[in-house]
Amino acid sequence: MVRRYSDADTHSLLVEGGVPARPNCYVDRPSELKKVRSALHLLKEGGGWVILHSLSGSGKSVLAAEAVRSADIISDYFPGGVYWVSVGQLDHSKLLTHMQNLCLRLGTDVQHLPNNVEQAKERLRQVFSRELPKSLLVLDDVWSTHVVKAFDIQCRILLTTRDSSITEVVSGPVHKVTLSPGLSKEQSLGAFAMWTERKVADLPPEASLIYKECRGLPLAITLIGALLKDHPNRWVFYLSKLRQRDMRRIKKMLAYEHQTLAEAIDMSISNLDPHNSKYYRDFAVFGDGMKIPTAVFCTLWDMGKEDVEDTMKTLSEKSLVYQQPRELGFDDFVYSVHDLQMDFLKLTCPDITALHRKLVEGYRHNSDGDFSLLPNDGYIHWFLLNHLLKARFYSEIIFLLLNLRFIESKVHVTGPADLLHDYIRYGRIVIHENLAKKKDFERFISINAHLLVGSEKPDLMQLALCQPSESEVYKQAYEIASGVCHSKDVYLDWCNKASVPNACLLTTKLHKGSVCYACFTPDGSKVFSAARDSVVKLWDAQAGQELFTFRGHKDSVNGCSLSANGQYLVTCSSDHTVKLWEVDKKLLEKIPEEVTDSPPIQEHRNPSPNIKDETTHPMFQDVALSMSTSDSEEDNAMHTFTGHTGDVYACAFSNSGDRIVTCSLDSSVRVWNAETYEQELIITGHKRAVNVCCFSPDDKTILSCSEDQTVCIWDAQIGELRLTYQGHDSAVTSASFSKDGLLVASSADDQIQIWEASTGKCRQTFYTNSGNAILCCSLSPDSSLVAGGLSSYSIQLWSMGTATTLAVYKGHTGWVYSLHFSPDGKQLMSASDDETVMIWAVQSERVSKCLSIRRDFSVNFCDKTGVTIAAPDFKNRVVVVQGDEATVQLQTNIEPSRIRCCTLSPDRTTVAYGSENGNLKVIRISSGVTSEGRPLKGHTATVRWATFSSNSQTLVTSSEDFTLRIWSIKDGSCIVCASHTDVVWRCQFFDNDMHILSCSSDGTLKVWKTETGMLEMTCAGHREWILCCDVSPDDKLLLSASVDCRLKLWSSQDGRLLRTFTGHSDCVRSCRFSRCSRLVASGDDQGFVFLWDVEEGLLRVLSKHEGWVTDVHFSADSQMVISASDTVKFWRQTSGELLQTFHIRGSFVKYVAPSTDFNTFVTVDNAGTLYILKRILPVV
Repeated sequence: MVRRYSDADTHSLLVEGGVPARPNCYVDRPSELKKVRSALHLLKEGGGWVILHSLSGSGKSVLAAEAVRSADIISDYFPGGVYWVSVGQLDHSKLLTHMQNLCLRLGTDVQHLPNNVEQAKERLRQVFSRELPKSLLVLDDVWSTHVVKAFDIQCRILLTTRDSSITEVVSGPVHKVTLSPGLSKEQSLGAFAMWTERKVADLPPEASLIYKECRGLPLAITLIGALLKDHPNRWVFYLSKLRQRDMRRIKKMLAYEHQTLAEAIDMSISNLDPHNSKYYRDFAVFGDGMKIPTAVFCTLWDMGKEDVEDTMKTLSEKSLVYQQPRELGFDDFVYSVHDLQMDFLKLTCPDITALHRKLVEGYRHNSDGDFSLLPNDGYIHWFLLNHLLKARFYSEIIFLLLNLRFIESKVHVTGPADLLHDYIRYGRIVIHENLAKKKDFERFISINAHLLVGSEKPDLMQLALCQPSESEVYKQAYEIASGVCHSKDVYLDWCNKASVPNACLLTTKLHKGSVCYACFTPDGSKVFSAARDSVVKLWDAQAGQELFTFRGHKDSVNGCSLSANGQYLVTCSSDHTVKLWEVDKKLLEKIPEEVTDSPPIQEHRNPSPNIKDETTHPMFQDVALSMSTSDSEEDNAMHTFTGHTGDVYACAFSNSGDRIVTCSLDSSVRVWNAETYEQELIITGHKRAVNVCCFSPDDKTILSCSEDQTVCIWDAQIGELRLTYQGHDSAVTSASFSKDGLLVASSADDQIQIWEASTGKCRQTFYTNSGNAILCCSLSPDSSLVAGGLSSYSIQLWSMGTATTLAVYKGHTGWVYSLHFSPDGKQLMSASDDETVMIWAVQSERVSKCLSIRRDFSVNFCDKTGVTIAAPDFKNRVVVVQGDEATVQLQTNIEPSRIRCCTLSPDRTTVAYGSENGNLKVIRISSGVTSEGRPLKGHTATVRWATFSSNSQTLVTSSEDFTLRIWSIKDGSCIVCASHTDVVWRCQFFDNDMHILSCSSDGTLKVWKTETGMLEMTCAGHREWILCCDVSPDDKLLLSASVDCRLKLWSSQDGRLLRTFTGHSDCVRSCRFSRCSRLVASGDDQGFVFLWDVEEGLLRVLSKHEGWVTDVHFSADSQMVISASDTVKFWRQTSGELLQTFHIRGSFVKYVAPSTDFNTFVTVDNAGTLYILKRILPVV
């Protein structure tokens, strides 16, 4: 039996659901109420939407609340309750807060609130479908579609809005109710009677005349009624104000149907006391629709927080200001005014420039004249430059855009996209002599943008120190680091950076998964990127700011293509589907606004989504910027093509735009009609997965390449095979036509082949420098260049004319999956497994070769000659460089197999190196620039480690042949140490070179007599491989680190196990004693560094790297620790404080070598980049 609710029960239920109480001056509107309740009746049998829409101020919210204020309505339709959510203009983060609050109100798991909108949506869908199926959700004052989409949870929803079109994106039945915008005369008079606490019959005749002047608009009636409540005898006064004041100018400029609201607003303001009237008019300094935090008004009005809140309470009671809690976790409020009221304030502001100057000066005072010291109040970092512009403080804009301290302060709050838009927007203000500096700063932010969007913000000064030495960014960073750092601070100067060119223009990290594909729009100003996070994003190619997200696929999106007219996008996915989307052309046409120094930009009624006031701040984003809900069930595609039975790897429009071609893991190529959605062709000539497909420029043929090692050209109308190219002997990863359709570029293994589309004749073959696999390739628009994306994470660029390598671009930390030239051929875009997209400046001429070496390096520090480094390069040569600028001193001949270890003698005269084929060679550094090493024969497998004795006369090596060998440098003789039963990874001298320590995959440490090679002791106890070992500086202790997650401490005298250190939960890959022999550092594969006391055990855990910790070192005084992984980190040993993080260009480093004084450091990343780092010490 259905429960019947009493009036008291209904009241309690509505209060619990957050339904607003009936206003004190409630005006009954029976005809409108009937329409709403009739629509609610349609929700009785299931989910759907009732949409109440009308213009602002028409009383929608009051009617919605009244419609459910009925025991019969609750009993018959919504016995599960009514849940009210006040929405308003929400950005994405505020939307999540509202959804989290609703989850709390519904009693879901309070310990595990949803972390994002997608989780919240799914949580709410489950609650309403399983626990509250007969309830009603009310969304009041909805402004944008992203809110509607987030709450599209297949339940019963009542929604109020000014814009009925926002519900066109919802699922389920929609019932729209259009409300009358005005009250009747009787209703208006009734409202006045309630406000003035008298009978309608007792109202003066002016009441009817005021109604006529206001045309019954509920908001206007409410505003004037509130005035009359305080001054019930001012009927004639307010009527005369409406009639006599010359409001024609306002009426003409306010583009609203009910122009007379201006008169009501004007009277509401005039009725305030002088102070509050002045405060209210100050709202004109802000942009439309903004929610301004309390702290901003504290600055503007030079008030305390409590005084601001009291003032706002007064304004709110007069229906002039909206007040709401800031967000979860904050105890203050944000304030906004209705857009109608904001228009009035701006149009009647006597001196808007002075008002902006007032706000700017307030912030100047709060920051003691240094805007880089501004605290984050949630507003000013986003809008300071805009206020400076409108205050006509142009020189200050220039100063701040070129001030590293301010840039650091701003970017840590706003992120890089907003800052890059500032350089675009205010670029023309920068005078000629500062243009080079502006470009320095703009490029600095662009290439580091991916580092500046994470939750852990890097030290911007350290990033700036990696800029070219002639850059203004570097100069300011060096001055700051030299002037303010103390001996405990760590700032590093990358000494040899000039020898490491960087052609990167922009790095973006917008996806949460590998980026499979990225391409420019036809004008090159925007980018579409597809990724394994199941979405496609459209973003600005200059600032990297996201503009729109296409959702609907259930698995990785592998490719996308824009139609020639820019109206449609096709996407393909590992969910076996292809989707067709309509693209809003306005998104493609949006150009970041540039401003000139005179006159200032004018106020816009509906600003472009790239205008600062409306979108770059997270609270005020355009709808297009806010539609981002990862792996959501929402699907706004026009059509979904099904038919493939495997992952769909590529898709492309015909140049005419009426056909689509796709290819798949299922070995087929399919052609679809983009207008009728019918499948026109199935091409099944390939024997294995088809990786890429596209139309020829004339749409007459289709190109496809496959894992079956072939590239095929098919007739686009009938699917008949025209040509099969069989020049590759491995899977073909990529293929494309030249712009004129005459040539095809295809990649497989380590080569790109250029061949004639008509005959299949191969014209050119390009090979990678390093023999790495080519995963993708691209021809420039004029066919003068060809680029290949390599498995080594780099990009190689060749000249078609000279067949020479023009450049190698390094910066990605994962495989490069996609390459595309910009339409003008001046830029190259790469998409990578590392979740980033990078845009590069194309080199039209060959650049000078830069040093590129492997991570198995050796270094020697000398006060007189500087640093000397020996390392193998990617051509299997050993290179010796010297000095801070890494000048090449020696380069050996090419070895037949990869060099796996390299070591410098302490006297800096000799280099020894071992290879995978077991070859071991030594060479004198003085031999010449190009020399052949002297072979030392004996090892039969990969030589893994080599090290010299302190007198440089003896060399010890370890190998995968399970042996150590002790070599005499003088005559090349050796002693074989054979006792290990598996790979010997490392070895080192100790005890004044009288003994040698080795560690092995057999789980043991062994100690050998140097003179005889006799085994003196074996330390056995590990259950897995020992990857690292060390000897304490006092020669008393031995240390081993193992795959079994343990460190063990042994006596060097008798091999006794003294202590086992447990705590690591993954492989321990690195370990080191401190100089005092009392401390131990160890690094594991989870990215943690553990610090131990040899007597007491664990001291602390340093957290953390994002990759394996491959090396650790202590400073001489044991006060500092350095660790190597995906970054190089410096820690304070005594507290575990992270002092500095040095970001490398590659993805990880293997070793880092510090000088004895801990002021110089050398490392090499996996991309082959050498870093000679010198600590910047304070100026004394």
